[in-house]
Amino acid sequence: MEDLEIFRKSVLSAGAAAEHTRIVCPSCSEGRKKKNQRTLSVTADAGSILFKCHHCAASGCFKPEEVNALAGRSPLVNGSARPYPKGETLGEAQLKYLADRGIGYQTVIECGLVSSDVWIRDRGSSVSCIGFPYTNSDSTTAIKWRDGAKNFTQSGVAQSLWRIDEFTGGDLVICEGELDVCSFQEVGIFSTSVPNGAPAGEVKDEKSKKFSYLWDAKEVIEKADRIILATDRDIPGNALAEEIARRVGKARCWRVPFPEGCKDANETLVKCGKDALVSALSAATPWPVHGLRDASEYRDDAIALYSGGMDRGIGSGIYDLDRIYKVQPQTLTIVTGVPGSGKSAFLTWLSVNLATRHDWSCAVLSAETSSQVHILQMAAAYVDKPFRGIHRMSEEELNTALDWIEGRFIFLDESDTNIQSVLDRAHAAVLRNGVNALLVDPYNFLTGTGEDAFQGINKLLVDLKSFSVEHGIAVWLVAHPKKMYRQHDGKTPVPGGYDVSGSASFFNVADSGISLSRASSGKSLVTCWKSRFPWIGMPGEALLDFDPGTGVFSQTTFGEEESDGEGITFD
Repeated sequence: MEDLEIFRKSVLSAGAAAEHTRIVCPSCSEGRKKKNQRTLSVTADAGSILFKCHHCAASGCFKPEEVNALAGRSPLVNGSARPYPKGETLGEAQLKYLADRGIGYQTVIECGLVSSDVWIRDRGSSVSCIGFPYTNSDSTTAIKWRDGAKNFTQSGVAQSLWRIDEFTGGDLVICEGELDVCSFQEVGIFSTSVPNGAPAGEVKDEKSKKFSYLWDAKEVIEKADRIILATDRDIPGNALAEEIARRVGKARCWRVPFPEGCKDANETLVKCGKDALVSALSAATPWPVHGLRDASEYRDDAIALYSGGMDRGIGSGIYDLDRIYKVQPQTLTIVTGVPGSGKSAFLTWLSVNLATRHDWSCAVLSAETSSQVHILQMAAAYVDKPFRGIHRMSEEELNTALDWIEGRFIFLDESDTNIQSVLDRAHAAVLRNGVNALLVDPYNFLTGTGEDAFQGINKLLVDLKSFSVEHGIAVWLVAHPKKMYRQHDGKTPVPGGYDVSGSASFFNVADSGISLSRASSGKSLVTCWKSRFPWIGMPGEALLDFDPGTGVFSQTTFGEEESDGEGITFD
C-alpha cells in the first residue's frame, strides 16, 4: 500500500468529482519528462476511492471510513454515494457485436460477461459497454469495460490474470486481451489474459509492478505443463511475450504462430474459423533455448539483426571503459583481481551506474560484505558522497538514496550459498522484480556442485551462463586469482582469465572477462582479457579515476602525479 498522504488531496478531489477519471500522479510526475501526463487512474466505488498509476504502478484505496476521516465527506454525485456498476445481462446489440467477432452466447455465459452504461472519457458520455469481471489475487474485484469503438475504462483496478482462478491444470495459455480469451473459449480451450495489455513498445521499465500478476500467479504457473504465449504478433505483443518468457523461464514457454494476416486469436477466429485457431495453438513452437532448431525459426530475428545491427550492449558513459567492455543481457562476465584491487567496488558502482542511466535492476549475493554495508556503499555511489567522515552525506540524502535503492536492488541472503538455492532465488527475483542482472561476489563462497573441483567449477559456470540466457539477464561473477608473484621490477602482474584459481573454465566459459588493479593513487586500471563478442568489447585497458570515499569510478584526468600509462592503449 502506498503512502496515502501523498495522494490524499488530489485523489479525494478527483474521486468526488467523477466516477472514473485520470489525473497527474503526485508520486512520480515530477521525475518524468512529461510532468503533466495523466497517468493516475482514480475510480469511485461504493464510498471507496481506488487509485493506480499506470507509470510507476503506485496504487491504493481510500476506504469509506478513511474518506470520512481524511476529507470529512464521502465521494458523492448528486448527493448519493456511487457504487460502480456491477453489470447486467448483455443486450441484443452487444450479443450481435460479439457474434460478429465469432463469440457465441454460451461463451458469454462461461466467461461471465456483463453489460452496463459506463462513462467513457474519450467519448465524453456514458455509453453501453461490455464488462469483463476480474477477481484479483487479494480478493478485490474489478470490471474492465469496452465499448464498440475499442475504448476502455475500469471499475476498480484489474491486477491479476483474468480467470486465472478457474485454471484446473494442463497447458496455460496467456493472451493479450479478453476477447482473445473468449475466442479460445469458443473452441473449448481455457486461457487467461494479462490485466493491463501489452506495453507500447520495448519493455524498459522492467522494475515496475506492471508484471506483478505473474508473481501473484506463481503457484499456478509452476503447476502448468507449459506456458503457451498467444499474445499479438506486433511490436507490443512481441515485447510482452518476451518479458513474460524471460520472467517465467524460456524453457517452459511456447509461442503461437497465428496464420498470415492474423495478429491475434480473435482475428484468426473471425477470418479463418475455429479449426484454424485450434491448429494455430497445436502448432505452437518452443521458445528458442536448447536443442536443434530449424533455421526458419530464426529467420525474423536474423533479418532484424541485419537491418538494425547487433545489440552493442549497455554502456557506463565512460568512453575508455565502454570501448573495451559493455554489459549485455544473456552473458556471463568473470571479474578478477588481486585482493584490494577494487573488484567489488567496481561492480557496486557499475550496478548503480546502470540503474541510474538505464533503469536496470539487480539481484545481489555479496557474501564477503554485509547487505547493510553494501547498501551504504551503493548510497555513496548514488549521491556521490561518502557515508562516513566529516563530509559524509546527510541523513536526508541517505533516505533519498535508500528509497531509490529499494526499488532497484534485491539482496540474496548469504546464509545459503548453495548454487541451486542462489539460482532459485535469482529466478524469483526475475519473476517478481524483473531484475536485469545478477551479481555473485565471490565464487569461492558458492557450494553444492557435488563433483570434483574441475568438473564442479565447469558445471557451476555453465549453470550461471545458462541462467543468463534463459532469463535474458547479465551475470557478473567475482573470482579470486591464484597467488600472483611480484615480477623483477617489483610490480604484481595483472591476472587474466587463466590465472583465476581452480580451472581454465573461468576463461573458456566466460563471455567477457575483466581484471581490476591499482594503477596509482586515485587511479584504477580495468583490463579486459576476453570479449567473446567484438561488438560489445575488445581486449584492452582503461585507466579510470577512483574515489575511495564514494566508490565512484570516472573518466580519468591526467596531472603531474599520474601514472606514466605504460601498457595502456588509447587507440
